[in-house]
Amino acid sequence: MQTAENNGLIKFEEVSSTLMQAGDILAQNTKLSQSAQKAAQFLLDTVEAEGMTDELDAKINEWQVKAKVALSKNNERRTPITQLLTRISREFTALENPLDSSKPDSLFSQLQKHRNSFAAQKEKERKAKEAEILRRQNVEKERIQITADVERQIRSIYSEKLLQFRTGVAKILSSMTLENFAEKAEKIKGIAVDYPRDKFNEITPSVISFYLDSVELERIVISCRVKLYDELSANFRENMEVDKQAAIDELPSKKKELERLAKASAAEAEQIKAQQAERERLAKAKLKLEQEEAEKQAKAKIEAEKAMNNAQTLFDTTAQIAEINDTAKVKKSYVIEVADVAGWGYVFMLYYEKVGINMNIEDLGKKTLNQMKKEIEKIANKNGEMLDHPSIRYVEDVKAVVTK
Repeated sequence: MQTAENNGLIKFEEVSSTLMQAGDILAQNTKLSQSAQKAAQFLLDTVEAEGMTDELDAKINEWQVKAKVALSKNNERRTPITQLLTRISREFTALENPLDSSKPDSLFSQLQKHRNSFAAQKEKERKAKEAEILRRQNVEKERIQITADVERQIRSIYSEKLLQFRTGVAKILSSMTLENFAEKAEKIKGIAVDYPRDKFNEITPSVISFYLDSVELERIVISCRVKLYDELSANFRENMEVDKQAAIDELPSKKKELERLAKASAAEAEQIKAQQAERERLAKAKLKLEQEEAEKQAKAKIEAEKAMNNAQTLFDTTAQIAEINDTAKVKKSYVIEVADVAGWGYVFMLYYEKVGINMNIEDLGKKTLNQMKKEIEKIANKNGEMLDHPSIRYVEDVKAVVTK
């Protein structure tokens, strides 16, 4: 690289002596140029007013000859000055060029290329980390969802089984006759009120996963069983003890009803049976309503817990992504790579649709395909609208930003 410091071509004396003549030379050139312009304007006015004649054509030719001479004189007089100024300008710009970001080969640009490559690599690593964080978030969200589904199914299956047991107590009562009363009474008194853990562990929910493997699914099922057994077994005991005791308390009145039924006439028997059927219907409806209400409360509890866990997962993910975001500022934009002629056709079509349709024909005709591509890139970077075509590829361009 050659600079004013080491070439020694421009001397102060040369600059001083040359520029001292600049005022006089500028005055001479101005006078000669204005004189020539004045004569030319007179000829032009005459032509426009009177039209061309042989005499006027000769005068114009004469002026043109003199104009060439005048131009040559002006050029000859000013050349030493303008050449010196050009040399001075080169010396200054030679000092500026290494620092100029607009010059592709400047030191600034060379360093910027390294920064851009480094920024692109860091962005690639950041995206990989972000993708892993989002993958873990999806895994956790699926774990939360499957846990909720497993708990919901376990509760639902339990609820159906509880209803079956409670309905079973009522069925024993409704199936009593005088002949089997003692047997049925003993059966009621012998009803188990504990839900065996081995039977509870036989409850097997059905779930499908995308991220979790079978081992993890089994772990979730086992964990939910362990978590729910104490709660649901206690609930089972509470309900069954109430129903069992209620059935035992009802045995004396049930026996009297059966004895009354045995002595009743056909009409009275029919009435007693109808009353009995209505009581059983109401009891069954009450049990079903209690089941539905319990399931509704259980569902609300599960959804609330799921929402809380999802919120925590989202918070954790947001915090982790914030941690990996580099404090260094980068500018990210899309550039288009066109693979073939068909791709250029789509570039033109989108350009015409978004920009060209509002242009006049002259301006549109001046646009090159590369200029159109630049406009399409601006559209993608502004609002995310992109061409969807195999011959078009949007590549993210990452550049480091100079910060103060």
